[in-house]
Amino acid sequence: MKRKSTVWLLIFGSLAFAILAHFFFLKELSNGRFMVGPNDGLSQMVPFKHFLYQNYTSGEWFYSHDFGLGSGTFGQLAYYFSTNMVFLATVFFVWLMETFSFISSPDLLFWAQSSVIVSVFRMTIIILLSTAAFRTFKLGYLPAFAGALLYASSVMYYRHAAFWEFFADAYLWIPLLVIGMEKIIREKQPFWFILGLSLALFNNFYFAYMSCLFVAIYVLLRWFIRSSDDLATIREQVKYYIPSILISFAIGAISFVPAVYGFLNNYRPPFEDPIDWFSLHDNIFYTSRTLILPALFPLFVFIKSLYKDKMFRFFAILSLLYIVMHYIPIIASIFNGFSAPQNRFEYMGSFAIGGAVAVALSKVTQLPRKQMIASAIGTLLLFIIVYFTDRSLELSRVGMEEFFILVPIMLLAFVWVIWKRPRYAIGFLTTSVIATQLLLAYHYQDKQLSQAGNLTNSNETYITEEYQPDEQVELIHSVLNQDYDPLARLEWVIGGRSGRNNTGMVQGFPSVSSYSSVLNQHMLFFYYNDLQIDMKRESVSRYSGFGDRANLYSLLGGKYILFPKNQEIHVPYGFEPFEENESYVVYQNQNMLPFARVTSMVFSEEQMQDQPMLTREHAMLDGVILEKTVEDVASPSDSENFIQDVEFEAVGGSYEDGILTITDDRGGLDLQIPTSISDNEQSDLYVSFHLLNQSETAKLFKLEVNDYVTDRKSRESIYKTGVNDLTIRVPMDETISIRMRKGSYQLDQFSIYQENYEKLDEAVERAAESDATVSIDGRKMSFTVENTNANEYLTIPVPFEKGWTANVNGEKVPIEKANYAFMAVALEDGENEVTFSYYPPYFIESTAVTIAGLLLTAGWYVYRRRKQ
Repeated sequence: MKRKSTVWLLIFGSLAFAILAHFFFLKELSNGRFMVGPNDGLSQMVPFKHFLYQNYTSGEWFYSHDFGLGSGTFGQLAYYFSTNMVFLATVFFVWLMETFSFISSPDLLFWAQSSVIVSVFRMTIIILLSTAAFRTFKLGYLPAFAGALLYASSVMYYRHAAFWEFFADAYLWIPLLVIGMEKIIREKQPFWFILGLSLALFNNFYFAYMSCLFVAIYVLLRWFIRSSDDLATIREQVKYYIPSILISFAIGAISFVPAVYGFLNNYRPPFEDPIDWFSLHDNIFYTSRTLILPALFPLFVFIKSLYKDKMFRFFAILSLLYIVMHYIPIIASIFNGFSAPQNRFEYMGSFAIGGAVAVALSKVTQLPRKQMIASAIGTLLLFIIVYFTDRSLELSRVGMEEFFILVPIMLLAFVWVIWKRPRYAIGFLTTSVIATQLLLAYHYQDKQLSQAGNLTNSNETYITEEYQPDEQVELIHSVLNQDYDPLARLEWVIGGRSGRNNTGMVQGFPSVSSYSSVLNQHMLFFYYNDLQIDMKRESVSRYSGFGDRANLYSLLGGKYILFPKNQEIHVPYGFEPFEENESYVVYQNQNMLPFARVTSMVFSEEQMQDQPMLTREHAMLDGVILEKTVEDVASPSDSENFIQDVEFEAVGGSYEDGILTITDDRGGLDLQIPTSISDNEQSDLYVSFHLLNQSETAKLFKLEVNDYVTDRKSRESIYKTGVNDLTIRVPMDETISIRMRKGSYQLDQFSIYQENYEKLDEAVERAAESDATVSIDGRKMSFTVENTNANEYLTIPVPFEKGWTANVNGEKVPIEKANYAFMAVALEDGENEVTFSYYPPYFIESTAVTIAGLLLTAGWYVYRRRKQ
């Protein structure tokens, strides 16, 4: 009975602490502000939750045509929420509340508001799991609870929960894995470890990788520092670890395999900048955004007699190891998959620090008085020395509050224990931990997140008036409700060039843009290299629009573009006003091509390798470009490069041997177009060139080509694409003016082509003669087409992706990668019934492996029970 009441008290205490630890954001919630970052929080976290909830509750688990130009959601959003355990639990409870009419249908505002509520419950579970983990070391409830609080409320938790919410879920798996490892070491019991590792692998492949690194470090150190309670020898532990790890990977396969495939099928430019071996980049005593040392940790670390306890020695060494690794960028790179250094692993160090403090608190009444006094003085001096040697803290309120409030409270409490040593000393120190962690939490959330992190910009007014304004949403849906095309896409991004590429998810329309860390690499290469489509903003992990190129709009379903009336409107060829309201106007593409096109004119990628972008567009209009080698290929039409007839003139600087040096605040090149070309006002110009800022440290800069504006990243940015060959479409003019800010640029390899849209007009005429019945239902598509010529192909503007299968007249047929990134199938003579269906890559196989893993676990459990 006493144990049960203690457990309930622990649950209540954990929930109460989590609520108080979020007091700042709960107060902000009442003021219409959210625990959501203004950048990725509003561009990815909240939209993805809103989007996935709508898909999951409507039965669409695997694929969506509204994720960019179409993409698998189960695998490619596994990095975020599609297999996230906390989100799945949230979906279930929200669905129940919606089903029983406790809430209305959740919208974007709901998901923003609920972030802090979810965080409270997540932290509660983290505290409970961590307390259980520290209890495995035979610690009392209070020391274990205090250590759990230091872990669960470490500053990185709030940073992750606010900016990249799914990052915070990684806190759940460390205590579970520790319980599992200690169960093997102390009891020869593998099933907790299988549970923890399986959940981590299912939940998120990226943090599962980091968790596996933690397991490796933990196990190796525990082999060197063994406890008298350890039952399993190292050899016996290995015999448990190997099958447990294999079984865990099997159980997690249903999520892990498609997610890893999605990651491997992504493209991120390799990080090639040099990585330092050591960098003193922040102050972990006062101002670090990822790891701040609680004062109790150095205080206990300085007490010599504590090292007689092997578990304190273990956690102290583990903590110091993570503190050192915090300052080694190459370690940050390893934890980030050997990519750019990212300090995302410090939560593991916070767990180790919590463990060291928990063990020390359990021994505090047994410590020599002299060592405790000396340690208190040493800790105080350490904080003073660090404060006054770090000049960045001189006027910092962060440093002032941390030093003059948190540290003295801890040390005064500790000195009081030294002199009095009452039997409730541990309780008093635990109360001090609670008080200081709550004070640190409020301070960090206010200064570092809300103010420095601009979370004040994530508010109800922004979502309702700027992100989802009725005037935009009503106009967009009015237009789309009048359209009978199976997948008419609309181009519109909140915020312009640097805007939110997942606007379509937020406002509920099929868009032509996407922003996600994991995307289909074929689509990225299509934009970067194959068609050189400028997205008006250089950045990895996204694609957006078609660079105002009319041919691509017609080919890929771009039927509408929304423009604000208070901005200058630049309309691609063939678009005309369709519908408007007071602030916005929607233009409609008058040259749309069918969603399903049939052609017998085939080109090959190899054949197009040296052809300009315009010729590639023309080939896609005339027929289809296949990846595979084809015997009977058509000859592409010629596009004449008239760059030799163009005169170059430097403006605001000089241009020599391909190097443009701009000495004025803004300058560039003027390219004078021959009169014989510029007289054709109905044409457009495609200008291609290579552009590279000569300064490796220069910041992001704006590039203007006549009225076309785009942004180019700094060469130091980890988000640069590394793609410096550009193709820009501009309306016909006598002069092409290229403008940039002061600096030195490599600007060469020019080519200019004239586009008169004859090929597009011909394609539209041919399409009027063809007829195809199209049905699209999530992961399934069906087409009925008539094949009247030999060697015809059906092409559709759906991205080529592993997981699709196709049948023609009931027979399975291979899917060809067509037009660099999309799908096509060969047709038979006569009428063809064509179906496409999608499952995540290797989903059937991985599901079978998961079932096998669960059966093996059950069998192992039964075998052990019978043997015992």
